[in-house]
Amino acid sequence: MDGRKDSPDRRKSSVALLSVTSNSVLVLLKLTVGVAIGSVSVISEAIHSSVDLLAAVIAFLAVRTSGKPADAEHQFGHGKFENISGTVEALLIFLAAGWIIFEAVKKLTNPEPLEDAGWGAAVMLISSAANILVSRELFKVGKETDSVALQADAWHLRTDVYTSAGVMAGLAIIWIGGLVLPGMDLDWVDPVAAVGVALLIIKAAYKLTV
Repeated sequence: MDGRKDSPDRRKSSVALLSVTSNSVLVLLKLTVGVAIGSVSVISEAIHSSVDLLAAVIAFLAVRTSGKPADAEHQFGHGKFENISGTVEALLIFLAAGWIIFEAVKKLTNPEPLEDAGWGAAVMLISSAANILVSRELFKVGKETDSVALQADAWHLRTDVYTSAGVMAGLAIIWIGGLVLPGMDLDWVDPVAAVGVALLIIKAAYKLTV
């Protein structure tokens, strides 16, 4: 078999696996820090990354399956699996956004002080940097190989960059505000940032379904 024909499929699988690995690390990091400091916005970002992880796994399976040749049950190949994966990913995003809004509203009605907003801001910075690098590679390989699944996964991560930056800004406000004006109540910023994350997630999911 000609190795050159397998090269695009190997590239697609490799970059999809990179996305799975990156998202796995970010989910654990965000969840650990979010629970430790009591931040609903960081936990919402962990859930966002969990959805991205599921999307990355689906994309990985999709590109692996779409690379298989046609057989008796799939006479035109397996390419449609990639299109189906994009729809499933959008539905997962909608569900995650609903949960985030529910938790944020609960925290707005019963506010709790954060333990250390600075740690949350640092995690968001790491997340943004990682997702910029991974999404860039996904876009590159996705466009070169005409992979719908990889490009959908890239858009998920690119959206995560913006939401992480927004949460980072909110946590920075709480952190700096606590240092400069210790008596000021800024705990409401955390759940409001979480709602902002949810709305951006819904927007991204909508774009995948139209």
